[in-house]
Amino acid sequence: MGEPVRHQVTELPPVQAVVTEHQLHHVRCSGCGTTTCATLPSDVPAGAFGPRLQATVAVLSGRYRLSRREVVGVCTDVLGAPLAVGSVDGLCQATAQALAAPMAGLAAAVREAPAAHADETSWREAGQRCWLWVVVTAVATVFTIAHSRGSQVIKGLLGEEFAGRLISDRWSAYTWVPAERRQVCWAHLKRDFQALADAGGAARAIGDEGLVLIERLFAAWQAGRAEPAPRPGLAAQVLPLQVEFRALLERGQQSGHYKAIGLCDSLRKLWPALWTFVTAPGVEPTNNRAEQAIRPAVLWRKGSFGTQSTTGTRFVERLLSVAATCKQQDRSLLGYVTAVCRAAQQGHPIPSLLPTPPTALPTGLTAHAA
Repeated sequence: MGEPVRHQVTELPPVQAVVTEHQLHHVRCSGCGTTTCATLPSDVPAGAFGPRLQATVAVLSGRYRLSRREVVGVCTDVLGAPLAVGSVDGLCQATAQALAAPMAGLAAAVREAPAAHADETSWREAGQRCWLWVVVTAVATVFTIAHSRGSQVIKGLLGEEFAGRLISDRWSAYTWVPAERRQVCWAHLKRDFQALADAGGAARAIGDEGLVLIERLFAAWQAGRAEPAPRPGLAAQVLPLQVEFRALLERGQQSGHYKAIGLCDSLRKLWPALWTFVTAPGVEPTNNRAEQAIRPAVLWRKGSFGTQSTTGTRFVERLLSVAATCKQQDRSLLGYVTAVCRAAQQGHPIPSLLPTPPTALPTGLTAHAA
């Protein structure tokens, strides 16, 4: 008696793509002799592939990093939809073109963000060295591949009028943002101080003490991160750490070890950028968000050795951006890309990937939960 034993089995039904044939007849007018051919219904694609198949091909290639030939294998063996390698490439490029408008919307959104994480990694296009950049905000992630690692790329992504706060490592391309509006990644600094500890000699004591202070800093952040800005409790815990850290940097400058001197000099020049997270809303002490976002791109690069053309590069940028942004918004990637492909095939406006703002209520009205 009581509750039954529950045993559930999850299984997939046989998957077989459906091919629908549309026959368009010709008729001749008996009066004037003009021949007229029927037209396709408005919801039928002009090409040979429907929007869900197109989106699936793009997602298999762009999100799951399968080669064109591997996508052919999945479509043939799993979906029952045999495709040629050229058809797979054509569908990927058509999807990238359809995503141009949503990408423009994401690019505009990151420029208005109050806080943005940024990072970059190497890439190759047609054998030439390039750099893949990423900017991560609360609602959108944008990738771009450029032939430069210079500041003009991140300026183009954020806009030269960017008024938010930038979280990044200490790469020189980010120095155009004033230190007061930057947050230097403490996870990177932890590695820097570990390098001092490993160097030995006069640098070892500086490195060891720095690692202890950073661990205390992370503990304070974990305890106080949930506080509403300006986080007075966190500020109270960090204040003595700031005093100790400044004294450590001064000792490092006088240590006589070139690595310790170089690190401590640079950190004293960036002093305001070490502590922005203490009071600024939406700012964290690490750049983990950008580093996590860029990881799939690194895996893609290792598997494919980059791209071979500018059209392939655009596909990588856009699929990485859309996949990451859908994940941020807890949104179905395949569902969204299918909607994009359907709209493109039918000549309708492409759906945006930005969150829809809540509808404003007329003055004097208040929303109540039902």
